Amino acid sequence: MASATRQSTAKAMVALKPLLAKADIKFAEELFSLGAVLASSAQLRGILSDPSADKDAKAGVVKAVFGKVASKPSLDFLNSLVVLRWSRPRDLAMALETLAVHAVASIAAAKKNLDELESSLFGFQQAIETDSELQFALADKSASEQAKTKLVETLIKGKASAEAALLIRRAVLGSGNRRASLVLETFGKQVSAFADRLVAVVTVAAPIDAKQLARLEKSLAASYGQSLKLNLEIDPAILGGIRVQIAGDVIDGTLVSRLNEAKLQLA
Repeated sequence: MASATRQSTAKAMVALKPLLAKADIKFAEELFSLGAVLASSAQLRGILSDPSADKDAKAGVVKAVFGKVASKPSLDFLNSLVVLRWSRPRDLAMALETLAVHAVASIAAAKKNLDELESSLFGFQQAIETDSELQFALADKSASEQAKTKLVETLIKGKASAEAALLIRRAVLGSGNRRASLVLETFGKQVSAFADRLVAVVTVAAPIDAKQLARLEKSLAASYGQSLKLNLEIDPAILGGIRVQIAGDVIDGTLVSRLNEAKLQLA
């Protein structure tokens, strides 16, 4: 992330904070929608991210484009973003997506549902990654948004909170050229960042009990000096042992990895 965008995103987070006390799921949906419109229009992104454009002129464009479809808090917040400096026009759209996820995490935290939200995102991500037919259906460019929405609703009906359902829908319908599973992974990391903890993906060949997971979580938290969210992934292909992926590090103690190392040494 370039310097200007990083600084503006930080300022946007500060501007968002007082709005979160009254934020509801509709507000988060509107932020996603604003970002989606900007992502779909290079011309609009260019106008609203132009640092030389007049502030009042930008506000006029915001009102003309979004005035009938967004609430006043959302419009006011967007106006506070368009006066900031962005490294690239598309960064404004991406920032709105990040801020929307942050709002959803705040809503879930207020309901004490943050753990459930993280688990739901990871669970749906795993469902996509392990089902080739589902991957194809969600990535099919010829499928209508309505058809994809119906598929997602069928898959998550009764299994996800309103907050999780919103993020899953946005990951599928607003992913653009990005893979939905990767968008879900990003959303999951952003939710964990809101909770001020790292995400560790733990891969094992067979399920392990809660006590083993708790010991592993305690050990990793001590090593990284930060609280953790452990996501458990079952993969019989590793044969045995454990692999942990966290903060860009990979700790690979799987049996298949050891066998591969032994083969290399014998070669």
